[in-house]
Amino acid sequence: MFGLQFPVASGRCTRGAFMTLLKVKEDFEGQLGCKFIIVIDTEGLKAQELASLEDSHEHDNELATLVVGLSDITIVNMSMENSTEMKDILQIVVHAFLRMKKVGKKPNCQFVHQNVSDVSAHENNMRDRKKLREQLDEMTKVAAKMEKQDGITSFSDVIDYDLEKHSWYIPGLWQGVPPMAPVNS
Repeated sequence: MFGLQFPVASGRCTRGAFMTLLKVKEDFEGQLGCKFIIVIDTEGLKAQELASLEDSHEHDNELATLVVGLSDITIVNMSMENSTEMKDILQIVVHAFLRMKKVGKKPNCQFVHQNVSDVSAHENNMRDRKKLREQLDEMTKVAAKMEKQDGITSFSDVIDYDLEKHSWYIPGLWQGVPPMAPVNS
């Protein structure tokens, strides 16, 4: 999404948080209120290759909590084709947001649907966004029970979430197949 290529091994088995510092172009500095952005990528969450390790689930939740806690904004990349894989990632994100709520931090979460051929899909995909909200609500109930937090029944109880304002549709960043593909202008 940012034109970065963090190190990965086959599949998603590289595990950890990777960061890079990006300089903001001068004409955007005033608009963003900063000169630099740190992009943090959590690689390997819910990696099947590492699922057999003891405390793998808790490690993923702790890593996501660390990254969400450090971040002003969390961008959930919805480019994955596998809906089960996406549900697993969303479950981890919900746990992190619940933990942030407990300490009083209100995270900002944006859902980016990548590789969309028609960027007008935002207006046309309200049904898909409602389904995403239903999944998030379902996962929030389960996560709240696991985190022993009562009275939380929907994702909106954890963070301010608006179907319209927090979902984005963008075309693919790469013109072709990475890693040698040029950036799509």
